[in-house]
Parts: sequence; structure tokens; C-alpha cells
Amino acid sequence: MKTEENIEKKINQTLNSLGGLGKAEASPFFYSKLEVRMQDELTSSIGRFAFIGNLKMSMAVLGLIMILNVTSLFLLRSSEQQTTAESSDLDLISQDYFSGTDDYEYLNSY
Repeated sequence: MKTEENIEKKINQTLNSLGGLGKAEASPFFYSKLEVRMQDELTSSIGRFAFIGNLKMSMAVLGLIMILNVTSLFLLRSSEQQTTAESSDLDLISQDYFSGTDDYEYLNSY
């Protein structure tokens, strides 16, 4: 019986301690800050390619791609001039091994 009275006494103490609490109040600019945060989340969730919407960034990326294309074009042209000598060797080898002649006399010597 004593434990039930102790439990009831502790319950009453707990309920009485809650009576002294007042209403929670927000700071005066809380709602305006909250609205700004929510608006930022909506506008920043465009996606992975959101940087394309920025004109300066788009032009910089486009310029970089154009520079890379021009340099690769010059590098390919310079490598073509170097491979002309190598391609003549390749033509000689291909003529030797892949000629269209039907000369199979070498098989008769066995």
C-alpha cells in the first residue's frame, strides 16, 4: 500500500511541476527566417545541372570546350603528318601479305 501512495504522490508532484510552465514563444523574426529558408530550399533544388542556368558559368564551360576542340584538332593534324611515312610502310606490308594474287606454287614444293 505504501508503494501505491508513493507512486501517486510522485505522479501528483510531476503534474504540479508542469503547471508552472508557460507558453513557448518564438523570437520576433522567427517566421520570416523560416520563410526565407523554405524559399531557399525550393529554389536550390533545381537539380544536378543547375549551374547551366548561370550565364557566366555556361559561357566559361563553352569556351573551355571550344579551346579543347581546337587544340585537339591541331594535335590530330600534326600527328597525321607524322603518320604518313608510317602509313607507307603499312601499305608495303599489306601488299605483301594481303595481295590479290592466286600464286600458290609455293605449296607444290613440299
